[in-house]
Amino acid sequence: MFCRSFASEEPWTPYAPTWNFKVGTAGSINVDLNSLTKYLLQKEKEVKKLPSSFDNNKHADGYTGLGKNSSTAKFRNYNIITWDNIEIQKIKQNIIKNLKLYNTECGNTTPNEVWIQAWFNVMRFGQRITPHMHSTHPYSYLTGHFNVQVGDTSTVYMSPINQLNNPDVISIKNIPGDMTIFPSYIFHYTTPHYSFTPRITIAFDINLTRLHRNFVRLI
Repeated sequence: MFCRSFASEEPWTPYAPTWNFKVGTAGSINVDLNSLTKYLLQKEKEVKKLPSSFDNNKHADGYTGLGKNSSTAKFRNYNIITWDNIEIQKIKQNIIKNLKLYNTECGNTTPNEVWIQAWFNVMRFGQRITPHMHSTHPYSYLTGHFNVQVGDTSTVYMSPINQLNNPDVISIKNIPGDMTIFPSYIFHYTTPHYSFTPRITIAFDINLTRLHRNFVRLI
């Protein structure tokens, strides 16, 4: 796993903002992306029939901008890790592997028990995922995504302090088969998708407790 460090300069005063986190990316995952693409596009219609994750229609999609009828907006009502698909199960094993590698890079121990919620995002021509984050609660842990079919796009990760005036960012080119892991409080977004081939990613949240019914034990 290759980790990009994102840290502030040493503060000169007791009131200067500080931040220090890593965005970890791993590739070379042995997954049949073509088979997985077909499978997820077939499942999309089924997932769209599920209730939205939130009652607020304006932000039912988790502030991603993909809309209340997207597979993203239903994320709390399904968990693709539980689906009986060989490619998804390969991704599950790689999440476990890369979680441990990421924690090692950050100097942290991987707990003996962690839980995961996973869903998939589908973007059509002209769409983009707008700036959003997954959690700022005291129990926040890690978030990640796996690139299935991504076209010419990048994901951009923002400084937790400077997000409005000339924001500090890390931009990472999306490569099919890559997996990225980062803290759940980090705002992130994508560049626009200018292809008629759907852009597909699998996203996931990892926590140390079972936050709701669709979280499943990862390790």
